[in-house]
Amino acid sequence: MRKYMILAAAALFCVAGYAQKPVNRTGDVFTKGVTTSNVQLYEQNGAMNVAMDIDYAAASVEKKEALDIVPVLTDGVHSVELPAIGLYGSNRYYKYVRDNGTPRSGSFKLYNTKKAPAKEHYTAKVPYERWMDNCQLLLKQTSRGCCNTTLGQGIETLAAIKKEFKFAPEFVFVQPVAEAVKARSEKGEAHLEYAIGKGVVDPDFKDNAAEIKKITDLVNQLSSNASEYSVKDITLKGYASPDGKFSTNEKLAMDRTGSLKVLVKHALKDGNIPIETSYEAEDWDGVAAFVENSSMDKKAEILDIVRGTLAPDQKENKLKASYPAQWKTLKDECFPALRRATYNVGYEVVPYVDVEQIKNKIKTNPKDLSLNEFFMAANSCETGSPEFISIMEKALEQYPSNEIAKVNAANAAMSAGNLSRAGELLSLISDGGTSQQAPMFTYAKAVYEALSGNFAKAAQLFTSIKGKVPQAAAALEQLAKAR
Repeated sequence: MRKYMILAAAALFCVAGYAQKPVNRTGDVFTKGVTTSNVQLYEQNGAMNVAMDIDYAAASVEKKEALDIVPVLTDGVHSVELPAIGLYGSNRYYKYVRDNGTPRSGSFKLYNTKKAPAKEHYTAKVPYERWMDNCQLLLKQTSRGCCNTTLGQGIETLAAIKKEFKFAPEFVFVQPVAEAVKARSEKGEAHLEYAIGKGVVDPDFKDNAAEIKKITDLVNQLSSNASEYSVKDITLKGYASPDGKFSTNEKLAMDRTGSLKVLVKHALKDGNIPIETSYEAEDWDGVAAFVENSSMDKKAEILDIVRGTLAPDQKENKLKASYPAQWKTLKDECFPALRRATYNVGYEVVPYVDVEQIKNKIKTNPKDLSLNEFFMAANSCETGSPEFISIMEKALEQYPSNEIAKVNAANAAMSAGNLSRAGELLSLISDGGTSQQAPMFTYAKAVYEALSGNFAKAAQLFTSIKGKVPQAAAALEQLAKAR
């Protein structure tokens, strides 16, 4: 059989599930009465298979004519001919046999029209090649007369196969480095009340007892759970308001902080915990914050003074003289809140290794957990599951500026099909990081681009890290099927 040039539309290249799609092309069909039915086109066990019923009952072939029937697989660029069928008139049939012998090759089956079966089940298969991911099964028929003159020719599209491409990446989650020491701290403010001009904290004055108790209860609660926590230190800082002379306020702030230290130390279960103190005589930053958020007149002018370079007593005198009404507002509404003490309790948390204990901590006190412990808990869940996503998001909530937390949460979102969330997180991740982490950040961005359909951009990113992230090579092999 001679080779024929096949005309067909260029194909789309895709991968993932097959779907047969019959196509009507009656305009160029030349059947001479030969019809097909029950057409099947499918890939199996490394071969592309064709099966169909061919009906010859209505075939119209004169004694001296020949009808060549050639099934062809093509994607518009590549093509392969399947075993052909010759339906010959009696004179033409005997001449062929006399000249060539009865065909024995599997590539050609010859019938005498008068003796041809009314119908036969045709099957063929060829080794599978990648271009067959998207191909058509054509049936080419050529009617020839004397001297092989072409009397008519047509191509009928019997079926089309399409493998839709769906990028299926392996997500690479970055394991955080375990914390050598899980140092934590709790901060707060105690709003204390003082008798005018007094440098002693009176626990029986107004709400002072409750405010002091906020500090001591926190420390005692941690100390009582020694199997998990170890309190390392307490830092107290006392503040006075700018009302009055700076030198007086400085002594008041120092004395009040020292007095608070004695009260706190006395109420602790563990009296050996170190307590450090400091003070700030006049909290002008607090004044600026109050003014900024107020609706008082002349805000800009007052802020210029408060934030300016004048000495503290000069600021007070200028504000009193220039803006007496506003100064009264500051004395009544701002200064009482500035007379306070801040506290910071530093402690260490034991490492956790039991996954169920970690999961319970996620619900009750996630601050106790290291990023690596969140990772351990997530690893015990099915990737992409609601629990998995929740843990990764909770880790990011506790470590919002950590890029490993961001990339892992982005990977988790992609594993669940949430590209919007993944894109939001990946946009916050730099191209830097340590030499070990940076390629994995790039890999996550490449996966995002591929899942978003930006295959060229994804391939560029995967190629840039191919030697550093093993999964990049496999991803590139996948993307090659999309071209």
